[in-house]
Amino acid sequence: MNRNSDDAVLNYKLIFNSLISEASFKVPKLIKPSAWTQHAPFAFFIIEAIKPNIIVELGTHYGYSFFTFCQAIYDFKLNSHCYAVDNWIGDVHSGYYDNSIFLEVESYTKKNYDAFAHLLRMNFNEALDLFDDKSIDLLHIDGRHYFDDVKQDFLDWLPKLSDNSIVLFHDIQVKDRGFGVHQFWDKIKILRPHFEFYHNHGLGVLHTGSIINKNIENLFYAQNIYPLANSIRFAYERLGLCIDLVDKC
Repeated sequence: MNRNSDDAVLNYKLIFNSLISEASFKVPKLIKPSAWTQHAPFAFFIIEAIKPNIIVELGTHYGYSFFTFCQAIYDFKLNSHCYAVDNWIGDVHSGYYDNSIFLEVESYTKKNYDAFAHLLRMNFNEALDLFDDKSIDLLHIDGRHYFDDVKQDFLDWLPKLSDNSIVLFHDIQVKDRGFGVHQFWDKIKILRPHFEFYHNHGLGVLHTGSIINKNIENLFYAQNIYPLANSIRFAYERLGLCIDLVDKC
């Protein structure tokens, strides 16, 4: 191996190590039925890395991802606020359900994260006026999954995103049941710095602002380096599988 190859390998190792932190090994205190379970390690990492002032989640259901964000805020002692927007009646993709799920989410929120966690029981577009333009640092889109719905959610909330904002798209690998997230993701990702995880139905990480946080710029750089990107995906997939093992214990 020549000197240039040695330098490249060392550089890749440094990049990889910058994207796996102690936060990546945290375990959610509340594990509920969710198609998002295995993305908790990356959620902990990115919350600690970018330290968002405002997090908004569109589509919460049982609250697994929402409470992961909230636990990260609490554990890392951040001055953040986290908002869950959902009508808590369900839809064609999540299924429809009664009021008991909202009451359970509300109770857990009040008991554990009442100081900074907020439940907005309304449709997504009804919540828009509650947020200033350029105020949201992390947006998680996980509502109804038809192409037009995902596109509309993104376009509606785009003006609300800050200059260093990140948008998470769940289910970018699901290509049945009429899901159109993967189609919108394929269109939008070519326009902005991004990274994609393939496990647990897929998670797209899109940078939408004008300023990339130095703690995660290596993530977007790695997307275009096949061996490095796969190593990052492999690591987070294995960490996510450990969460599933905790759930089964």
